[in-house]
Amino acid sequence: MKNKLTIGISSLAIAATASIAAAEVNQPQEIIMRPMTTPASQITVGGSLGILIAPDPIGTAMGLALGGSYGVSEKIEVGASYGFSLKEFEAKGNLNIEGAFNIMEGNLGVAANLTAGYSIVGEAINPLGLGARVRFRLNDKLAIQSPGSQLQIALDGDPKPITLGLPVGVAYQASPQLHAFLYTELANLSISNSSTVIFGADYVPVTVGAFFSPSNTLDVGASIGWFDLVDASDFINISLVGRLHM
Repeated sequence: MKNKLTIGISSLAIAATASIAAAEVNQPQEIIMRPMTTPASQITVGGSLGILIAPDPIGTAMGLALGGSYGVSEKIEVGASYGFSLKEFEAKGNLNIEGAFNIMEGNLGVAANLTAGYSIVGEAINPLGLGARVRFRLNDKLAIQSPGSQLQIALDGDPKPITLGLPVGVAYQASPQLHAFLYTELANLSISNSSTVIFGADYVPVTVGAFFSPSNTLDVGASIGWFDLVDASDFINISLVGRLHM
């Protein structure tokens, strides 16, 4: 009973916090209508629980990432996250930072972005990511989009591969509360020191999921993905996500 009571109180606290913040958060409830970067002076915090299900000898792995973003202005966003393994537990993990600049809004939204980081557990600099978040709204319910950081530049090790990914997705706003999505990658092209893979010929990556937003201040979501749905369908990646906007 104590555990149920604690969960109930925590849920009420989250709901109350979201309700109080609703008047201060400058974004629509519908995710598909939100700006490409975090609005000015807004803080978004959240976490993601990732579960990798794989055949032996790899087995099941589990990790947690915590982070947030801040709207420096209506056009500039900065953010950071830290991820670490829960199974087997290892406090040393990956520290990542991101910046984004909102280029345009409207039915076509574009924000240039940059990602960088350092793997504490691997004692290595993470690849530099450059690209653009892109969203083309066909209407108020349907959009085609790309998450950004398409160009990946390795900064550590030898050789240092440089690749250009072509991730693309479809988003469907079924209601103000429910936002569904599907992502894949059309190709991952070698710029140097790597190999090119093409959707269908070499792999079929797929991720599907949805977010539930009871207000414009809170999103909870889940997704399931496959690195290669055809030849490696027994490698499954599950993600549970929560975001609070303040």
